[in-house]
Amino acid sequence: MSKTKRTSGKRHKKIKARFRTVIYTLFGAYIIPRGGEVHVGNLIELVLPLGFSANAIRLGLSRMARYGVFKIRRKGRRSYYSLSPKGMHRMEKGRVRAFDVKHKKWDGRWRLVVYKVPETLRTLRDKLRTELCNMGFASLSASVWISPHNLRSHIVGIVKEIGMTKNVEMFEAEYTGFRSAKEFAVHMWDIEALKNRYQVFVRKYTTLRSRFESLEKRGSLMDPGECFAERFCLTAEYVALRLDDPMLPLELLPANWVGLRAQMLHDAMWLLLKPAADNFADLILQQ
Repeated sequence: MSKTKRTSGKRHKKIKARFRTVIYTLFGAYIIPRGGEVHVGNLIELVLPLGFSANAIRLGLSRMARYGVFKIRRKGRRSYYSLSPKGMHRMEKGRVRAFDVKHKKWDGRWRLVVYKVPETLRTLRDKLRTELCNMGFASLSASVWISPHNLRSHIVGIVKEIGMTKNVEMFEAEYTGFRSAKEFAVHMWDIEALKNRYQVFVRKYTTLRSRFESLEKRGSLMDPGECFAERFCLTAEYVALRLDDPMLPLELLPANWVGLRAQMLHDAMWLLLKPAADNFADLILQQ
């Protein structure tokens, strides 16, 4: 192991993101643009700077492999990993949610999904719940979910796929209760917790940006391994935030929504750290 890799591995704390988010981010940002396949040893070397032990990485990869998200090619004693169609679908689904979904102007209507599912179909019911959560719906009651977004086509596709068209109903409604629209949104979604998470992200990476720019002014540079780890943490943590963000219309969010500042900061830091991070990734992947 090179000196650069050793120092990078010791320098960084564990990333604040799920392991599968880390792996999908790694494939999307570095491995797929370089051919899509990686030797498992090189894959481990790329994840080590993010604070995971080699054993934890192997265990995490093994768990993901059991879910069928990898294609594994063996050549002698060497194993090469690429994403399977299932893995590509999951990565793309997360990418779209993290980077393509935008805050849309609200039409003032609420969308309701109601289901009545017998206990014998609870596996399908749980799958539907998971999909509704992933789309940013909030649970109004045990079997009633609500969103300000018109996601009917997505819901129809999911319901047809899992065979529950006779168990699910959809409605559009106008709120006539005792709260304002913003108060109702706060009641249904934990907007304060999400705001706090975005604020932590902004403080952390504003400090990193200041440090990076200060080094540049002095004619110095961050270690390439550190740039890679910081850039990777930046994006994986941002993706983790966006996957938990229902992306409510700005009309339902606090003024000067911090999520927009987080997006601009992420995009700026992604570009600043790109040259050195790419050099480090190339060094590892070309071995």
